[in-house]
Amino acid sequence: MASIWPRDVEVAYTIDTDVTGIDVDYVQGGDAVASVRFTRPPAKSAVLRHTVRLQPGEYQARIVVYSSDGSGVEHQRRLQVPAAGESRFNLKKTAKRSE
Repeated sequence: MASIWPRDVEVAYTIDTDVTGIDVDYVQGGDAVASVRFTRPPAKSAVLRHTVRLQPGEYQARIVVYSSDGSGVEHQRRLQVPAAGESRFNLKKTAKRSE
């Protein structure tokens, strides 16, 4: 029974200096079950962290990375819960679409 209870998951996003924000939806079964929005603080930290409460299972993290020109690029990453330790998504070099 304990395997179905929601748990806190630590997530970190590594970003480039030209990123002004990211939007994240945690999707399971086609539905967004949790969301978070970040705007870059003035300190321009390269890592954004948060804790999200999710039930065990597999999720898609649907991530939109916004650059200083206002454009957003969508990415998807897989997240397995429970995850041991911190789950880290490297979003460096993802603010621009590849040609």
